[in-house]
Amino acid sequence: MAGLNQKSILDMIKEFRMNWHTLCNSERTTVCGADSMLLALQLSMAENNKQHSGEFTVSLSDIILTWKYFLHEKLNLPVENIKVIDHYDDIRKMYDDFLKNSNMLDLIDVYKKCSDLTSNCENYANISPSCLLDFLSGREYAVDDETDFSKPASPMSKHNQENEKHCGGSDTLSDKDAAD
Repeated sequence: MAGLNQKSILDMIKEFRMNWHTLCNSERTTVCGADSMLLALQLSMAENNKQHSGEFTVSLSDIILTWKYFLHEKLNLPVENIKVIDHYDDIRKMYDDFLKNSNMLDLIDVYKKCSDLTSNCENYANISPSCLLDFLSGREYAVDDETDFSKPASPMSKHNQENEKHCGGSDTLSDKDAAD
């Protein structure tokens, strides 16, 4: 989670904190990172399973599939070829209710609320939904959804150069910069 993308996310959160009174109904709101979002999703899925099958459990594969779909759906990104599990709408409602009842917002909600402020502050306007997806997925520079993790990505690949333009740049040095 290093690099300018993380700095852009932190700047967005700072802007949210400075303008919380116009963006939020609660005086005390907790901002959830990816780990808390995933935990809330897991708890929502387990609660849903308890209601439908009596077991407060959920398989890791279901969590990962739902997480991938959830991020794409919530960021309004294409969800092609991503399977949705049964009762997804119930799970999503439980997730949203859990955050609301706990006075919490996830990073996607903060991103959406802060997008209303882009006319006032453009510090984080360079964060795109796909950059936020990469950040939440733990990928700073993903080549595509079928990333081959056995091959290291070149820091200055074509996709990374595109990502720099859309995600606020990079602190990664190219081979040429490192030689200089």
